Amino acid sequence: MKVIAAINGTITAESMAFCALKYAQGQGLSLLLLHIENDKDDLNDVRASIERITTQALAKEVETEAVFLQGAPKKAIRNYLSGVYADVIFCSTRKHKSFISGSFSEALTKMGLNLDIAIVRIVNINAIVDIDTMILSIKADKLSVKKFAFFASLASAYRADGEIYSVSSMSRWALSATDMHAARARLGLINYNLRHYLKLAHLMPFTLHIEHAFTENEAESILTHIAKSTAQLVIVGARRLSVTSIFDWEMPIEKLMREASVNTIAYYPKEM
Repeated sequence: MKVIAAINGTITAESMAFCALKYAQGQGLSLLLLHIENDKDDLNDVRASIERITTQALAKEVETEAVFLQGAPKKAIRNYLSGVYADVIFCSTRKHKSFISGSFSEALTKMGLNLDIAIVRIVNINAIVDIDTMILSIKADKLSVKKFAFFASLASAYRADGEIYSVSSMSRWALSATDMHAARARLGLINYNLRHYLKLAHLMPFTLHIEHAFTENEAESILTHIAKSTAQLVIVGARRLSVTSIFDWEMPIEKLMREASVNTIAYYPKEM
């Protein structure tokens, strides 16, 4: 099985690939560097990027290969991946006003591919090599095995301290009506429902604790928590945040990717 990093010759894509390399190393998987040829990317830059990533991979004893695809991007990648057993594909966000909306990364999430998708927003290139603290943001106690496995795999690879940031969305009226006793009861129930993940963390090479928040606006709460934390990487289960509402034209995940002050991964596990 392989880990795939979609590269285009840019520094941000190369930095994303180093995160994919760390993940592959931790899982004992090979790393496939994938490029879809187009008029915008300089092949010399792509090849130079591949050489630098491969050099790092050799030092980490991770097997690598490079694949260049031609033709219509969506068709080319669908045809190629149909014959490849891959765990996850890492790709970087573009440098436009919209980081995900209308991008190739977003197209990947809608193609029904047989693998997970990790869209990486690089804010600090230097912070991708060594990570001491990571955050996984979830809604209340809604944590799937897939999301935890991805988070735990990266936390184990980096030997980073882990935090689950549990955000409970409530209306302004509900927030004002929640007293201290009700809040403690709700937090106790969330902790109880997440106990199995805490048990698993005791078997892994990283620490794990849970932080809680009650809020009207989940995206704003996450951004505020990131700004106050010392984490170098934040992972967000992105599928439920990749929708708009009649009250807000922008997807919450778009706001998170644009305004987060640290490197952020929008994670889309394969739908069954």
